[in-house]
Amino acid sequence: MKRILSLAFAVCILYGCGTDYAFALHNPFSKKSKREAEKMVQTREEWEEKAKNINLEEREVPQYQRPEDKDFKPKSPPSKKFVKYNVNPGSREADISQIIKKQDIKSQGVFDPDFKYIAYAQYYYSPLYNQISSDIYVQKLKDGMTRMKKALSATTLNTKRTPAISSGTEEFRRNLFSALTIVDFSKDSKKLLVKEKVGSSVEGIFRTYVWVYFMQGEQIEWFAIKFSNLNEQIKEFHARKSRIALDNYRWDIKPLGFSKENPDTIISEAYAWDKDKNKIFLGVWGLNCKDASVQLLSETPAPFEISINALMVKEYLP
Repeated sequence: MKRILSLAFAVCILYGCGTDYAFALHNPFSKKSKREAEKMVQTREEWEEKAKNINLEEREVPQYQRPEDKDFKPKSPPSKKFVKYNVNPGSREADISQIIKKQDIKSQGVFDPDFKYIAYAQYYYSPLYNQISSDIYVQKLKDGMTRMKKALSATTLNTKRTPAISSGTEEFRRNLFSALTIVDFSKDSKKLLVKEKVGSSVEGIFRTYVWVYFMQGEQIEWFAIKFSNLNEQIKEFHARKSRIALDNYRWDIKPLGFSKENPDTIISEAYAWDKDKNKIFLGVWGLNCKDASVQLLSETPAPFEISINALMVKEYLP
């Protein structure tokens, strides 16, 4: 054994390994760390005494400090502003894209120009019948606040109140589609114009009807009227003039809003589609919601001034 160690020592010296390595061959435990060389704690009392000697700053984990970014600017919260609701007259439709998933959807609240009321729609889905039905609700806003505070404090969550207008909620019919959409408030805040689209979830929309909710006097005296006579008058006119039975075609109306010139008149456009899906214009029609009279305003597309009254809250990102 002595001869082997002597030979190894001679080799290290010969190749320049140095005395450290040579010494390591004789003492393999020479490179133990200080921690390993410390005496092992034998009792609990010794451990507690040793723990007392640990500095406090060594016991705590320092919190992470984010490096300073001179270009960093905190994001401002989105601003809320009032915008006109019926900007593109009659073009708003019920957003029920998530109705099958959620089965119950509420629309955004719409406010009258005098900020007395909020109106909104609620849509329901019945999986058993694959049916969509809807309600319109109107409630009074609180007094003594700014317009924005009124809008933000208004709730559309409580639907136990009596609906202003209902469509398809009193019957169950397979694939029935019945959606109510707010078109606009009147300028005097006493009328709410609503359109009702009725059809099949499978075959598409069959007909659009005009509804008006009248808000005069006490709330228990408010009432709604469905002006289906507008659709009948359009059918009769084209049956007399062109000998066309519109029921044999796909046709519909589009209520645009209240007339700016005659506030009691609702202006609507009518269209039909032939077998090749070409669009046929059926005239601009005026419906007087006071006496239910119907008048053909133009047989060709013509612009009519629409009174844009209702407001809604919109968020703008900074």
